[in-house]
Amino acid sequence: MKKWVWVVATIVVALLIGGYAYSNHHATAKEYQAAMANGRTAIQSKHYTQAESYFQNALKRRLNDKTAQTYLTQTQRYVAADSAMDSLKFDNAEKHYQDVKGMTGGSKVLVTRAKAAYKNVKVVRNNAKQFKKILSKAQGENKALNYGQSNTTLDELFTNTKFKQKYYKDIYAQALALRKANNAGQTSQVTSDATTDASSSNQSGSDTATSSSSAGLTSAEQAAANNYSGTNEYTVTKKQKELNGKVITAGQISSARKTINAAGGQANAMSDQDVRVALQSASKKGMSLTKYAQQYLK
Repeated sequence: MKKWVWVVATIVVALLIGGYAYSNHHATAKEYQAAMANGRTAIQSKHYTQAESYFQNALKRRLNDKTAQTYLTQTQRYVAADSAMDSLKFDNAEKHYQDVKGMTGGSKVLVTRAKAAYKNVKVVRNNAKQFKKILSKAQGENKALNYGQSNTTLDELFTNTKFKQKYYKDIYAQALALRKANNAGQTSQVTSDATTDASSSNQSGSDTATSSSSAGLTSAEQAAANNYSGTNEYTVTKKQKELNGKVITAGQISSARKTINAAGGQANAMSDQDVRVALQSASKKGMSLTKYAQQYLK
């Protein structure tokens, strides 16, 4: 009788242990499936960090699971590729995207995205190569003191809508700095030319210069010219004061200052001749003064 009781007890214990094991296994399987499903959803929504966490959780529920490991590795490499693109490390990005699109048994969504991104890397690299070539040409023209031509070359970059993309931010910054240097060089040239013209005129004889000055200016204007400490507007040649063959009036200069300030420029820090140069340059480029100020005078 006692033997029979022990047999029954043993069977009951075995059933209890088996039931617990089955129940625990079933719960673990459900948690694994839920983690994998959540990871796929996170990928679809481009929440890659969350996706990584879900796949890591799935691996805890099912150790060394090939599918979960593939999804995790694939997601990590895709994130690394995106990071490399943002850091302008195109070679690394290309390698990671290639790895992702070549993986099997993982996310088809990531494979599709990696294929598109891989093609984009090649386009970006080709664009960067072309942009650097144009910038190099503009830099050479700047060194040759051909500031206007250098700006014209830079316009090839700034008028290209792709040039403002984040992938070319280093080249864009260099181009902006070069354009500012060209603008400063142009202003310096105008001032230098004006000074040279004035010196040549003064060498023709002090008596003639005095007579010409007196004939062209009132005594008050002459005093103002003598006391003027900035760019000497009175030494600028007649041609440098004209726009399309007509003298730029004081009214036009005053109106231009307002336009430059409204466009974000610093017209109050500009001499009258600087304003004339801005009007002339805008006309030469076929641009409105507002657009010219926004691009070159900020």
